[in-house]
Formats: sequence, C-alpha cells, structure tokens
Amino acid sequence: MAEFFCRVAEPTGEIVERVYSAADEASLRRDLEDKDLLVLDLRRRSRAVQLLAQLVRIRPRVSSREFLFFNQELSALIRAGLPILTSLDILLERRGNPSFRRALADIRERVKSGEMLSEAFAAQGDLFPRLYASSLASGERSGELPTVLKRFITYTQTVMAVRRKVISALIYPAILLFLSVGLVVLMTFYIIPKFKAFLDDFGTELPAITKVLMGTAFFAREHWLVLVGGVVAAFVAAGAWQRSGAGRIALDRLKLRLPIVGRVIHDYAQNRFTRTLGTLVAGGIPLVTALELSARAVGNALFERELLAVAVKVREGQSLWESLERTGLISDITVQMIKVGESTGSLEEMLENASTFMDEEIDYRLTRVVALIEPLMLVFMAVIVGGMLLAIYLPLIRTYGQSRMG
Repeated sequence: MAEFFCRVAEPTGEIVERVYSAADEASLRRDLEDKDLLVLDLRRRSRAVQLLAQLVRIRPRVSSREFLFFNQELSALIRAGLPILTSLDILLERRGNPSFRRALADIRERVKSGEMLSEAFAAQGDLFPRLYASSLASGERSGELPTVLKRFITYTQTVMAVRRKVISALIYPAILLFLSVGLVVLMTFYIIPKFKAFLDDFGTELPAITKVLMGTAFFAREHWLVLVGGVVAAFVAAGAWQRSGAGRIALDRLKLRLPIVGRVIHDYAQNRFTRTLGTLVAGGIPLVTALELSARAVGNALFERELLAVAVKVREGQSLWESLERTGLISDITVQMIKVGESTGSLEEMLENASTFMDEEIDYRLTRVVALIEPLMLVFMAVIVGGMLLAIYLPLIRTYGQSRMG
C-alpha cells in the first residue's frame, strides 16, 4: 500500500490535511469523493518520507484523559435523550485537539451516511481503543448504549487511577536519577577541567583513579558530538528494534524480569487484562472475542502473545482458567477466582474481585518499591559523586601529606 498526502475540504467547509494509504491515486480519489470530500491536493509520499515517519512514529494521538471527558459528555447527552448525530455535533464544537476533531468529523459523516457508531469509531484505526468500538457494538445490539458507556467510563477511570499510582511512585526516583546525571555532566565538563590546570601546577604524580577520571572527562569534552550522536543512534536503533515483533516481545519480557519494579509491571499488566476482560464480559461480548480484545489492551507484547493463544484454546473448548494457568503469567489466586467464576457462572464478578485484589497488591508493591529505590538511589549518587570527588581531591591530600612529612 502506498501513502498519499491529501488536502481536502469537508462538507462543513473546513480544510484538513491527512495522510491516507491506498493501492493507487485513482482509487483513493474515488474513495474521498464518495465521502463528499473535495480533493484540493493529492501527492504520493516518497518512500524515504514513509520510512522516516515509521522510524520516528509520528501519529495523531488522543489522551486517555481527553477521551474520558468525551465519553462522560457523550453519556450525559445520550441519557438526556439527544440523538447520536446531535450529540456528535455538540461534542465536535468542544474539541480542542485537531486530531480528535478530525476523527469526530469523520465519525459524524459516517453515522450520517448510515454506519453504526461502533463501526465509525472502529474505522479510525488505532486512534481509539479497540475495545471501545466492541463495547459500543454490544450496547447497540442490546439497546443499552448508555449503560455500556457508563461501564467503559468506570473502567477507564480505574485504569487511569492505577497508572497514576505507578507513575507517582516513580517520580522521586526519576528526579534523583536526573540529578545524578546532571552532577556527573557538570563535573565532567566544567569542574574537572578546572582542576586539571590546578593540579598540573603541583607537578605531582597523579593517582590512577585521577588519571582515569581526567582522561574520561577530556575525551568526553573533545568528542561530545560523537558521543551524543552515538546515544541518539542507539535510541533510534532500539526504537526500530522495539517496533519489530520479536523486539517488542524481548523488551517486554525484559521489563517483567527487572529487579524491584518488574513485579509491579507484571501486576499492572495482569490487572489491566482482568479488568478489561471483566468489562467486556459484563457488556455481553462473547468470551473469545473479549479475550482477544483484552490481550491487545494489556500493553505488553509477551502478555498479548500468550493471551491470544489462550483465546485460541478457549475457542477449541478448553476451560479459561486452565488455559490461563498454563501461560505462567497469571497469579495463582487470580486463576482460582476465574475457576470458581467459570464453575458458578459468575465470571464477571470473580474478574472484578481479582482486579480489586490486584489493585491492593499493586499499592502494597509500590510502597515497597519506593521504600527500596529511594535509599538505593541515594547510595548510587553517593558512590558516583563521592568517587569523582575522591579522584579530584586525592592528589591534594597526598601533596599535603608529603609536605607535612618534609
């Protein structure tokens, strides 16, 4: 599929610029005209530009917080008895995010032309969560769209709350790490070169640790462009590798094995899975479909691969709890709860209980992580900065000792 840069005028008169994928220019032009869009400019993107865009991964984005507010407003309008189209018209005027606004304009036109709301959201690709379109579809089939929206809002609020806890717990260690790096850079590029001229005046033999530190500092000063370029190249290469299937799985497996924080990452992924699955099952979505959607919503490639395999096994007739147990990724207590839920027909309730239990477990582990990381970071700063200061002042101490003896 080739990519084309398009500048089109919408029926409302608004002019927008987008990138489309199509087999050729003629078919894309026909598709745009079928949507009542006036094509003002249509250019094929060069292969180099496509590769660059894929490399830096620039794409439109709608934050979870913004999407939550949108759904709260949409739910209120629908509950008030307003038609879907009227609700979309009202909400479209209130959107400040250009990407979100363009997507809503397209959704409104699709709904106006006869598509279901769920189909219109699904047509936006990865801009919105896949489970959202599936939830809307279940609500449209059952006639309980307001209930489905309320359930999705509750789910989003809970997931965001857990994410905020994880991020808040890691802010202080991140600040300490940033300060450590800043101190090292300051000493390397400013303080150590000043001391070099000062120490040369003494004419004494420098200790090995001081020679290594001075050599490293002057090498960094003279070749800082090469070093920065190397770091940038490493990040770009790592990003490209991460976007490959094997790279994503390997990196996410590494995250789960990290000391101290790896267990928190694991629990968060598991909690995301059980809560998403419970929300979808409660919405009346078939179990296999709910498993596939939940697997993709976890945000961990290793979890996703194993859970998609679970969906295949469940489709073939294997019990859910047994399939999950064999992955080795789901905790024993969660597997037991799911087993009870399958046996008693209360899977939705057991999944909710498992998610609530995991919320408490994440809180407990985060408290321990913070309690461990803070002193470890302080020790790390003391060792690095203290080692550099020792290397600088050791020649002075030696010189002073020699002068006293003399």
